[in-house]
Formats: sequence, structure tokens, C-alpha cells
Amino acid sequence: MSKLLELLVSLSVAGSTAVACILLLRLISPGVFSSKWRYAIGKMAIGLYLLPVALVMQWPLPFFIPKQTTTVPIPELPSSVHEIQPGLPTVAIPELNLSADVALVFLSIWGTGVFAFAMWQAYCYRRFIKKLQQTRSPVPENSEAAKQLTMMKEVLGMQGNVRLAHSSAVRSPILVGLWRPTIYLPMENLANVDITMVIHHELIHLKRKDLWVKAITLAASALHWFNPLVYILRKDIHTWSELSCDEEVVKEMSYTERKRYGETLLNVMTGSRGMPARFFASLSSEGKQLKRRLTLMLNVKKLKKHTIIMSAAAVIAVGIIGTSTAAWAAKITPKVNTDTNQTIEGTGDSIRYDGVQFLKYSALTPDEQKFVTEKGIGGLYALEGHERLMHFTELTPDEQRQLTKEDGYYSPESIARIKESSVTITHQEDPSIPLGTSMTIRSVTPEERAVFKKREEEARAGDQ
Repeated sequence: MSKLLELLVSLSVAGSTAVACILLLRLISPGVFSSKWRYAIGKMAIGLYLLPVALVMQWPLPFFIPKQTTTVPIPELPSSVHEIQPGLPTVAIPELNLSADVALVFLSIWGTGVFAFAMWQAYCYRRFIKKLQQTRSPVPENSEAAKQLTMMKEVLGMQGNVRLAHSSAVRSPILVGLWRPTIYLPMENLANVDITMVIHHELIHLKRKDLWVKAITLAASALHWFNPLVYILRKDIHTWSELSCDEEVVKEMSYTERKRYGETLLNVMTGSRGMPARFFASLSSEGKQLKRRLTLMLNVKKLKKHTIIMSAAAVIAVGIIGTSTAAWAAKITPKVNTDTNQTIEGTGDSIRYDGVQFLKYSALTPDEQKFVTEKGIGGLYALEGHERLMHFTELTPDEQRQLTKEDGYYSPESIARIKESSVTITHQEDPSIPLGTSMTIRSVTPEERAVFKKREEEARAGDQ
């Protein structure tokens, strides 16, 4: 559960960061970045919502991500566990923990939302396709539309099969189908429409796999149904999909031809109103969106070198920012505490906790007692009001003041391991180490021992 929660949080943060960058780009003049590049940034945001790039790459973030393993020398510490020698680094870094029950409830709600969203979209898509099939009629092979389709496929270098059909359920041309793409034409209202431009537009959508982009966007919406920014991204993807398609269609056209293309847009205006645009690509548009398309389409120019460089830099910057924030989010995500078997067995001087044998300080051998005292080995404490053994750092200040090293429980196995020249201890090996962290301990060098001794002498002199 911990890994799933970490993955979900990192993906959501990465995608949301990219969407935030997209919203900031809206403040910049449309002429700075072309529709194609804005569409590319939107597709990158989808990828960040779905692909765990940050977790795979594990980019170092020294300014944001705390290290989980700390290597420290073993100094000569005072016997009282709450007396900390000044100037020494922290030996363990605590993590935020989430109980397994809370994590299960959260993930259950999330999973239910994913399932409900996916089932609803599948139902809507099936109902939409069924309606098209019920009203479908074939387009004659010798018709103008069929001839233009064959010719335009050759011009664009497309080999796949694309079907044409009429449908009374549509009022403007649309492209539908991921595996068996079909261009549906309305039964009427095509008298003032340039069928060549219509076919060209829909084939550009097909060639760029825009229907797949929309399908993947729906998948991201399902996984992140709780995130409002993903719905903003869906709308943005639809907008820039159409605008970038217009840009691609008219880039080689003369001004007169562009005006003709604009007239075609006007003639199919609002043709897809009320239809589920997330399932198809359409030439039609409405309101402010139509005005925007006409303006941008008439002013499409060949991109200059500096514009391409700026656009590419913007895409790369958004990717880096999104990936970096995802890595940061993964590190700060609360870890799920799945240690449900942390029960205390036994009483008195000898207990067994989380599968590890612990002895009271008084039950240790004289050599172990001396080592624990000299090396400042931390213990666990059994206190009233706590169902488990508590690490010293988890206690309240009042509880810490009332305890000394002699009150703690210690693991002889851990003591034996620490006596080695260098050893790394994790929570699984010694529950006194906070969950999710580790501690590497090495022997003190002669130089370091001299420093500690000098520091101790200075402290004693200051007391006198």
C-alpha cells in the first residue's frame, strides 16, 4: 500500500505541476508559442499523470529531499539518554507514518472512484457508438467524398484503412474509432462545405493519433478523478488539438484558401454541440473558440528558429519541473505502517517485540551495559498509555525527562552488530530505528576520539 500511495501522490503532483505551467502560459501572448507546441506541453502533462518517470529516474534533489541514511561516528555519550552532546549530527530521521487502516480507507475510496469513472465513460462511449451505428448509411464509392478521401490519403502518405459513412445523428463531420477509424458525414448541410478540407482536417487528426491522445487523457482522468486540474487539462487538450490541427492543415495554404477553410468552419458551426467531444475529433466549433480558431488560422506563419528554440525550452522546462516535484512528493508521502504484529510478549527484564528479543538494561551483561553507556545506544521504552514500545524520540518532553538509559530495553543482537567496525541497521533489524530509516555506525578514528576528548574537557572547564 505504501508504494501505491507514493506512486499515486507523485503522479498527481507531477501532472498538476505541468497543468499549473500550462495555466501560466495562458498569460503569454498566443503568438509566442504555436498551437503545436502548446499541444505538446498538454500531452507531456498527460504523460506525467500516468508514467512514474520520477520514481524510475530517482533524480537527486539535495535542496528538497532529506536523506534516509545517516552515517555517524560513535562518540562517548553521557549515560542519560536525554543529554545530547552539542555539535553531534542526528543519527536517525523520522518519517511521517500512516496507519494501514487509514491508508486502506483512502485507497478504497480512490479505487471506487476510478472504477465508477471508467464504467461511466465506457457506458457513454458504448451508447454513442450504438447511436452512430443505428443511423449509419454507407457513402457511395464513386461519390466526391470517397474520391477526395483516396486522394488525400495519398497526399499525406497514409496507408491504413479509413471508412466513410453518413449518419443522421451528426450535424458536422467527425472522426470516430481507435482501431477502425470512420469519418461520419451529416446527411445534409454539406452544400456549402469544402469536402476536401473536411477530409484533410480529419485525416490530420487520424495521422497524429489525436483520438488516442483523448483516450489516454480519459485514462488519466480516471486515475486522478479527485484532482480538479486533470479536468482542466482535458479541456485544454481538446482545444489545442483542434487549433494545432488547423495550423497543420493551413500551413501551406494561401490567404484565399485559408478564408475558404474559415468559411467551412463557419458552415459547420455548432455542429457537434451536445455530443461527447471526448470520444471523437470534429471540425466544428462554437462561440469564442470558433473566433479564436479563425484568428489563429488566418495568421499561421512559418516558425522562426528562435521561436522553435523557446518552445522546445518551455517543453523541457515543464518536464523537468514536473519530474522534480514528483520526486519530492514521493519522498514526503507518508509511509504506510504495515507492522501489525508489533506486540509485546513477556514481562519484566526480558520481552520479545516485533520478533526481536529485548532485555532490560539491568539484564544485560556487564560488557553490554558498558558498551551501551559508552556508545550512547538508544533503547525502547514500555510506558503506560502506549500499546507498543516507544522510541525515545517519540516520547513527550515530560516523558523524556523522567527516563534514563537504565529504564530502556535493548537488543543484544543489535549490540553485537554495532560492535563491528561498520554496520548499517534498519527498522526491520532493530525496531528502535524509526520506520523507513536506517543508521550506519562506524568506529571512531583516533583523530575523532581526540576531538571528542577535547570537547569534553572544554565542557568540564566551562562548568568549573
